[in-house]
Amino acid sequence: MGRVVQWIGPLLALVQLLAGTANAQGWTAFTPEGGRCKVEMPGMPKVETTPLNSPGQTLTMTEARVQAGGATFVMSWIDYPERIALSASSDVMLDKVRDGMAAGNTLRGEKKLTLGRAQGREFTLAQANGATTAVRLYWARNRLYQLGVTGLTGVENQPETRHFFESFALVRS
Repeated sequence: MGRVVQWIGPLLALVQLLAGTANAQGWTAFTPEGGRCKVEMPGMPKVETTPLNSPGQTLTMTEARVQAGGATFVMSWIDYPERIALSASSDVMLDKVRDGMAAGNTLRGEKKLTLGRAQGREFTLAQANGATTAVRLYWARNRLYQLGVTGLTGVENQPETRHFFESFALVRS
């Protein structure tokens, strides 16, 4: 019995190491055409373009989505017309987007970020249905980038969420 117990600890450590390696190997570098960004996603994303109706105009959102490990990972961007982009500061634009996302949800743990010259925000939304979404937003010139991971409570602290967020970078086109 003692010998079996001696092997359980190292065996569990090996299983965790192999699981972590397999998970790390599952990340896909994604550089969307026209996205001026790159990010690592836990698998090959499905990319869709969706028109968004806004007063007096239609904006286009491009979204890359992957479901993995009980969570949904999303990276998207929307280009705003220059007249809108120049009408308010980055802080005002990010606050408006945050407020719109937070409507009907509970906002937790907001902090300001920067990525190069781009201003950003990170926060968590607790939804009425029990899901939790960790969000990062960046405003770069006239483009809004959104990263989100939706899963169970605590998803904002998961290593996969942190990896996804930290892998995001802006690139020159």
